Amino acid sequence: QLGTLDPTPANNSATDNNTTVTPTADLAIAKSIVGPAVPGATVTYSIVVTNAGPSAVTGATVTDAFPATLSAVTWTCAASAGGSCPALGNGDIAAAIDLPVGGSATFTATGTLALGAVGTVANTATVTAPPGVNDPAGNNSSTATAPVTPQADVQVTQVGPTSVTPGTTATFTVTI
Repeated sequence: QLGTLDPTPANNSATDNNTTVTPTADLAIAKSIVGPAVPGATVTYSIVVTNAGPSAVTGATVTDAFPATLSAVTWTCAASAGGSCPALGNGDIAAAIDLPVGGSATFTATGTLALGAVGTVANTATVTAPPGVNDPAGNNSSTATAPVTPQADVQVTQVGPTSVTPGTTATFTVTI
């Protein structure tokens, strides 16, 4: 109030030199299998990592250990909105990525499913925030599961006479 004297003007300000600011980011990962899982054929996975913020992330880790029934795995990665990730690799994924708020990194992995594969193919990918970044749990891993759907190309051929006389023996050969 105007005209009021402050009896202790030395206590009118304070400084806090010990405040720790912890970056927080909401990293999420979504994994899906593209198409059927056919033994002997190529299987393709899509793995999308996003950062909902509020802080940018430098050095988050994406990991994915592919099942033993998948061989010759290769992968590519494309980042958006100013993010970065390794362009390509082969085998399991263990990649460092940088994601600004609203950024994403999309991995596409392909491999050949073993001829003897049966049942289902399940595979999990995980994103881990770098040390010092708070990331709420709950959406940091994703599993893609697909039934193994064997396919066969069955052909039948028949070889034999084109006409038969009644009362005689005719021989046909059927090959499957």
